Amino acid sequence: MCGILSIINKTNFCTGRDLAKATSIISHRGPDDEGILTWEPGSRPVVWTGGDTAVSTKQHWNYSPLPDGQGFKVGLGHRRLSILDLSPAGHQPMVHEETGIAITFNGEIYNFEDIKTELIAKGYKFQSTSDTEVLLLAWVAWGKECLNKLNGMFSFVILDPRGKGTLYAIRDRFGVKPLYYLQNDNYIVFASEIKQIRSLADYKLAINKQKVNSFLAQGIIDSDSETFDVNVTQVMGGEMAIVDLSDNTLKIERWYHLTPKPWKGTEEEAVQKFRELLAESVRLRLRADVPVGSCLSGGLDSSSIVCIASDILNDMGDHSGQMTVTGCFADKRFDEWDFASQVVDKSKVQSHRIFPNFSGLKAQLDTILWHQDDPFPSSSMYSQWSVFGGAAEVGLKVMIDGQGSDEQLSGYGGNDLSLYAGLMKRGAFGELLNEIRYYKKERKKYPIGFIIGAFQVIMPESINKLIPSKYKIVNAKTPDWLKASANELKHKYPKSLNESLHRQVLSSPLPSLLRYEDRNSMGWSIESRVPFLDYRFVEFTLGLPEKFVFKHGLRKAILRKAMKGVIPDNVLNRTDKMGFVTPEEVWLKEEGTEWFRAEILQTLDENPEYFNREKTIAMVEDMISGKARFTFTPWRIICFGRWMRMMSKNNYN
Repeated sequence: MCGILSIINKTNFCTGRDLAKATSIISHRGPDDEGILTWEPGSRPVVWTGGDTAVSTKQHWNYSPLPDGQGFKVGLGHRRLSILDLSPAGHQPMVHEETGIAITFNGEIYNFEDIKTELIAKGYKFQSTSDTEVLLLAWVAWGKECLNKLNGMFSFVILDPRGKGTLYAIRDRFGVKPLYYLQNDNYIVFASEIKQIRSLADYKLAINKQKVNSFLAQGIIDSDSETFDVNVTQVMGGEMAIVDLSDNTLKIERWYHLTPKPWKGTEEEAVQKFRELLAESVRLRLRADVPVGSCLSGGLDSSSIVCIASDILNDMGDHSGQMTVTGCFADKRFDEWDFASQVVDKSKVQSHRIFPNFSGLKAQLDTILWHQDDPFPSSSMYSQWSVFGGAAEVGLKVMIDGQGSDEQLSGYGGNDLSLYAGLMKRGAFGELLNEIRYYKKERKKYPIGFIIGAFQVIMPESINKLIPSKYKIVNAKTPDWLKASANELKHKYPKSLNESLHRQVLSSPLPSLLRYEDRNSMGWSIESRVPFLDYRFVEFTLGLPEKFVFKHGLRKAILRKAMKGVIPDNVLNRTDKMGFVTPEEVWLKEEGTEWFRAEILQTLDENPEYFNREKTIAMVEDMISGKARFTFTPWRIICFGRWMRMMSKNNYN
């Protein structure tokens, strides 16, 4: 797990100083080593030591940045967090001596040993035991086709200096690892984090107002390639950027299309397959040359990962035990330790507890925001940040957690609407009535809003237009406290549960949750691994019949059946959902009321173009007093204001 950078000069604008600075600013992603490489057309890539001396990778492994004023056509930078092959042989950027092809790579290729066996059979020889060298030689052997062989999380840049030169920047199937780019008249830059781009001398923030308004009103972020900055773009999961270095043209290609595999077997067979795929995914993600721990909330997902990992380690004869980290709160309404402790007892892991609090949130907010690069929609990011901080305290460098399960297995509330719409659309009214009855039994009320919303979702647009706006349940309404047009907040609802789950994985909320997790973990120099996002597992789950996933009001039905006897029954039967929760409502209404008020007012004063001041204040006061339902809206306003302040101070360059 590392941080990467590539700068392509169009006008010789960037120098060695820019390359070194934009690499070192993400030292938290890779505190163990740093590497710099440059290339000029017609020559071989060059790696640098101190002073003026360039050496090849065969001669030297420890590099310092090239001289400040040195120019280049292409520069690669790398910060290394050593997880596999801790020796200098894993240093990056790494160059293939025969072809000159060079790589800077962030991530893990979990099946690298299988690919290595293939390459050895083809006659390739290896100088290290790292997955980086396997990836480099796989590219040499198969080119872009090697991507389909990879099972992992990754973003990497490949420089092929042959001919006039080509550069490739590639992101893994679901965007677990980040990759951003900016192109202007002077250069093209690819980076792991936006702060690297912001560190360049000519960077100026150009606000994407529509993105800001979507974030403030709905908490939506990372749903597409756009960012808060008009000029900064994401390479999305499953995409590849290709730059022709002869004319600096850039194009984006999709190398992976999520294609679910429809399940034809019985439900019992599906449960068995589910269990096998998840266990294999966890097994692969236990591979490391450093200690591996787990985030444990006490919910279904993380508990499943911990218990499966424990069984695998026991079968391997490894009785040293896992280390788990759990966020706890004195307020029992937000504390999951009662559940987590049962998992600890069953799996015999060593547990470490941390206790996030409001004082810590205030003290660390700007630090978290700097690492996140953009505003985030709730204080739950602080809870996750604290968990990874706890992992760092006990010396863990790799953590496994349950991210990605909810999106595939209908873990969130609100999927009822999409389920009902799909049942209506295909005329399955008996199933629909059953679901409504089970909802009523569980919630003590009928799902009137979901039923009306489902009708609106499947209605032709020509009919929907005739419905007065105030009666439209599924159309996003512009809040009166926000200066935004209705067009900026449009949202099309999926017309079936399968369509909803597919969208949750590829668009929202999973991409944003992966970004939060990447920055929160890497902020503590920790690698986070997500077994639920093994592509074979995702293609399987999204091909299951809906009733295997969400039936009779029970979410994650197949996960519960697969984990029966694996995790404690009290955890297995939980129907509430908390995640990386904080007592944000309590902080707003009690402990931190004056802080919230002061922060809101400062944001309104500094950013009047976004808010209707008096209506915003009234909205927040109604929430504090209990007249209005609690939401994360006040936090989003505060976080946006803090971010704008940070950007105005230019804390990156």
